[in-house]
Amino acid sequence: MIVSKERIEEAVKKVLEKENNPKREFTQSVELIIAFKDVDMKRGDIKLREAVVLPRPPSKPRNVLVVPSLEQIESAKRAEPNVILSKEELQKLQGAKRAVKKLASKNQWFLISQDSMSLAGRILGPSLGPRGKFPTPLPSSSDISEYIMRYKRSTLVKTKDQPHTQTFVGTEDQGVNDLVENVFTVLNAIEGKIKGPSYVKAIYIKTTMSKPVQINLK
Repeated sequence: MIVSKERIEEAVKKVLEKENNPKREFTQSVELIIAFKDVDMKRGDIKLREAVVLPRPPSKPRNVLVVPSLEQIESAKRAEPNVILSKEELQKLQGAKRAVKKLASKNQWFLISQDSMSLAGRILGPSLGPRGKFPTPLPSSSDISEYIMRYKRSTLVKTKDQPHTQTFVGTEDQGVNDLVENVFTVLNAIEGKIKGPSYVKAIYIKTTMSKPVQINLK
């Protein structure tokens, strides 16, 4: 394992201390930052784009936009995603750049029925791409409520052209144990996609407004 739960716990406790994390007027997100070493990102030594289900759901679920098929609409409503669009409503967004950019900014996941994927790529894609987001196909089953719920508690681990990744792992009000479990799960997922722990240079944890706290790897 890249780092033990005990080391993670030490850093989580430190970042949540009042002197490091003064109270704000909103519930802050908690983010994990991993810096890599001895990798050539242009060569694709590390290429991450993974949806990781957090074992401890954050108090603020991830915002999910869903474009279900006609058969999936009722089950989609049960999961209470942030936005539900019919295929026809998605079509009407063609050319509405401001509205599309707003949707791309406010939502983390975009779950699209298979018969609407090409349309979503054409309409949403230009705004999602620069934000490192992408449409994800829904399964063909009529009941997609559990699938949506899973994404409401999932985080995206991704890399681009720099040797690091920064990802959401929870909210500051979850408590130390929950955050430790989420961080540990994300690190496990990353370790399974890289060549080994030796490629990890440093790991940090922070809240939205706090300074990063380094997790001791030794």
